[in-house]
Amino acid sequence: MDKKKVSVVVPVYNAETYLPQCMESILAQTWGNIEVLCVDDGSTDGSAGILESFRKQDGRIRLLRQAHRYAGAARNLGFDESQGEYVIFLDADDFFEPGLAEKMVSAIEEKNADICICQSRGLDAGTGKEHSLAGALNPDLLPEKDVFSKKDIPGHIFQLTAGWAWDKMYRSGFLREKHIRFPHFRAAEDQLFVDLAYGEAQAVTAVKEVLVTHRTQVPASLESKKDRYWRCAYEMLEAEKAELEKRGLFPLLERSFVNRAAGYLTWNACSITAPDCFSEFYRYFQQTAAGRFRFSAYPPEYYQDPFAYEIVTKMERLGEKEFLCDRIRQLNETVADRDAYVEEVLLYVEQLKREKHWRFPVEGIPEGSRVIVYGYGDVGRDWCEDIRRAKALELVMAVDKHYEAYGDASVKVRPVEEIKKAKYDYLVIAVYSRKTAEEVRDILTGEGVSPEKIRWFAPGERVKE
Repeated sequence: MDKKKVSVVVPVYNAETYLPQCMESILAQTWGNIEVLCVDDGSTDGSAGILESFRKQDGRIRLLRQAHRYAGAARNLGFDESQGEYVIFLDADDFFEPGLAEKMVSAIEEKNADICICQSRGLDAGTGKEHSLAGALNPDLLPEKDVFSKKDIPGHIFQLTAGWAWDKMYRSGFLREKHIRFPHFRAAEDQLFVDLAYGEAQAVTAVKEVLVTHRTQVPASLESKKDRYWRCAYEMLEAEKAELEKRGLFPLLERSFVNRAAGYLTWNACSITAPDCFSEFYRYFQQTAAGRFRFSAYPPEYYQDPFAYEIVTKMERLGEKEFLCDRIRQLNETVADRDAYVEEVLLYVEQLKREKHWRFPVEGIPEGSRVIVYGYGDVGRDWCEDIRRAKALELVMAVDKHYEAYGDASVKVRPVEEIKKAKYDYLVIAVYSRKTAEEVRDILTGEGVSPEKIRWFAPGERVKE
C-alpha cells in the first residue's frame, strides 16, 4: 500500500495540561506519512508555547492561529490548509494508540470507504480511572457486513456513535465533494458534521479496536459548560434537520434523526444544573423546539430509548414546575427501589453465610498430608472445618495477618511468622481471588516458603451443610 498522507487536525484552546500527551501520541503514530495541523484558537494559557516547542522538534507539525472562534472554525481552518488524502479531527485533551492512523487508513483503503469509525474508551480526568464511554461505537448496531451505508441501517445510523469528530477518519475528497463543514457554534458543532457525513457517505467501515482514549470530567472542556451553552443544542439540531431536508436525506433518515434529537435534548434536560439556565432551556423547548420537532407525533415504538421518549413528550405537555416535580418523584422512587434491592441482597448474603459454607477440595491434596491454611476469613474458616471433619488430612494450624481478631475461633489461629517453625507438607491459600492468591504466593516464596508446597484452589460451590 502506498503511504498516502494523513492530515491530523487538532483544535487547541487552553489545553496546556493534557496537550503534551496528546501531541506525543500523535507523533508516535506507526503511519509515518502524516501532517499535524494544530490550530491555536486564541489560547490564553501556555498552549501556544507547547505547540511551538513541538513544531521545532518535528517538521510534520504546522501551527496555525486564529482569534477565539471555537472548535468548529478551527477544524475548518485546519482542513482548508490540509494536503492529506485522509483527515481525522482529534481533540487536544485526548490521546491515541500508536496504530490509530495505520489501522484506520488500512480499513478505508481495503474497503474503499468514505469513513472509518474506531472504538474508544473514557478516562476520568479527576480519578484517572478508565471507563466505558456512552456514545462510543456500538457494535450491536453495525450491520453484518464489513462496509455499509445509510441504506443498510437508515433507522439508526446516527445511533452508531455519539456525534464526536475524533473517533472517525474521513476521505478528504469525499468531504470536499459533499461540502461538509463544521458550523461555527460555540458547542455541539461536531454532531452536525458527523451526521451529514453519515448521510452522504456511500461506504462506511469500522475498526472494532480501542484507538482513542477520551478524557471526561475535564473542568475546562465545553462538556462541563453545557448550562451556559444550552441554546447550541437547539441551533445544531435545527440546522441539521434543515440541512438533511435540503440535501434530500431527511425522508430516509427521519427516524434516526428524531431519535438523535430526543436523546440529545434528554441529555441536556437531565444535565443542566443551573436553575435559570434550565428555565431558559425549558421555555425555548415549549415555545419553539416542540413545534419544530413534534416528538409526540411519533408513536412510542418509533423510539429506541423509552426514557428519551418519556422525557421529550412530557416536556411538550407539562409546565416546568410540574415536569421537575414529576422527575423528583421518579428519582425518589428509583432511590427507594435501589435501597430496597441493596437491603435484599445484604440479607441474602447474610443468609448464605449462615446456611452454607465453602467446600474444601480434599481430593486435591494427597491423603495423610499435613496442611497449613493461610487466611481465616469465610473461606479459610470453612476449609479448616472440612479438613478436620474429613480426617484424611492433618490440619497443622491456620495463620492470618489479623490472628488476634480470631481469639474465640474453634481453631487456633496463629501469626504468619509461625509458618517458618512449623512442619507441614502443604500450605493452602484460602482466598477468593486468583490475583490475591498470586500476590500471597509471591510474598510467601520471598519469605522462603517452597513454591512446591503452596496450593490455591478456586473456592468451590457453596453447599448446604
